[in-house]
This record gives sequence, structure tokens and C-alpha cells, in this order.
Amino acid sequence: MKQIDFKSFLIGVLSAALFFVLTGLGESGNLGDIVVNSITINDDGHGGFITAYNQDQKRTLYLGTGKDENGYVQTYNQYEQATAYIGSNRDMDGVIVLNDRYGGLGFSQSGKQ
Repeated sequence: MKQIDFKSFLIGVLSAALFFVLTGLGESGNLGDIVVNSITINDDGHGGFITAYNQDQKRTLYLGTGKDENGYVQTYNQYEQATAYIGSNRDMDGVIVLNDRYGGLGFSQSGKQ
């Protein structure tokens, strides 16, 4: 079996380090601002989604697919209490739900006539 010499190993390590420096990937894993014309999110078997967090790492937004394979948007306050839901119910009708600051039901309306 061929052995890798020290120079080849060193070139590989330095190339990897240069790649991370040039892509701007720091210890935090933050890529900074990303500007795109379109984003497609595919379902990997667990639903495709986008989640946003505040500076305290508490979820403030969920946009994606639910367990019944329906799309929905849900917002949360700074305490991670659900405040709004726009999506589909189990009967596949559109629904909007607004909650108070504690997560208690304040208003609900179905699109079913």
C-alpha cells in the first residue's frame, strides 16, 4: 500500500484551511447575508421548512409542511408561545388562528362555508 508523504498531507490540510477562509465560514457557522432569486425546499421525509430564531435562540417563525402534509405558517413571541397560525386544518380547509401572548386561543376562523 502506498504511503502518503508529509508534504502531501500538509498541502491537503492547508488547502482545506484556505477553503474555509475563502468561503467565510467561521466558528459560528454563519454564512452572513445570502441573496437569491428563488429557494426550493424539498421534503426529506420529515417535511421541508424554514425556521427563524431571535437573538436568544428562541423560535419566532415556522414556514413549512405539517404532519398531515399541509403547508402552514406559524409565528411565536419572544417566549416561544404560538401567536398566529395560517394553514390547513384536518379537513383540508384553510384556517387562521390568533392566540394571546400566553398561547391561549383568541380568534379562529375556517375558510369552510
